[in-house]
Parts: sequence; structure tokens; C-alpha cells
Amino acid sequence: MREPRLIGTTARSAWLGGLVVGVAAGFGTLEFPTLGWLLVIAFAVGADVSRRPLPAAAGLLTGLGMSWVVLLGRVALTCRATDGELGCHAPGIETWLAVGLGMLATGVMLTVLEVARQRRSR
Repeated sequence: MREPRLIGTTARSAWLGGLVVGVAAGFGTLEFPTLGWLLVIAFAVGADVSRRPLPAAAGLLTGLGMSWVVLLGRVALTCRATDGELGCHAPGIETWLAVGLGMLATGVMLTVLEVARQRRSR
């Protein structure tokens, strides 16, 4: 009988896992904050003890930032009612959009650093 083959975590699979969780958690943090942030914390703890914490964190931040930029950016672009009109109002959304852009930029920067580190080690 053949023994099952154990597959190790690669940098690519850790990053992709982080990206998927980050996108879901990004939506969750905006719509269901407690659940979304618990998902982020649970993944971050798991990623921290894994063999590839940097790519996992890079994917998580990229996914979180992407979700926030897309969702909050859409609100910022479509919410244009003035004080006297009926419609949606999104005061102060710019700060949260900047936080999303910061998470996205940090995730991309960490991804680039990890790719460069991987190429150097070859």
C-alpha cells in the first residue's frame, strides 16, 4: 500500500491562501466587523506559526486592501448626494479608503520583497 504524500507549504500557496482569506475578510470587516476581524486574526495566528509567514501576510494584506479599495471606492464614486438631496451620504470615507490603499500597498511591497528574496536564494 502506498503512503500518502505530504505536500509542504510553498510561498505561492501561502500567498494565495492569504489573498483568498484577505478578500473574504476584507468584505467581512466592512459588513460584519467582528466576524471579519476574527477571520483576519485567526489567519494571522496560523500564518505566524507556518513555515511561510511573510508570503501569507503579504497575500492577506493584498486581499484586505483590494477589498477595501474596491468596496469603499465604489461608495465614494457613486455617493454624490448633497445635504439637501435625498440619496446616500458617505462623509469621512476618504480616511478608510486611504487605510485600504495602505494595506494594499503594504501587501504588494511585501510580495515584491518575498519574490526578490526567492530569486536571490536560487
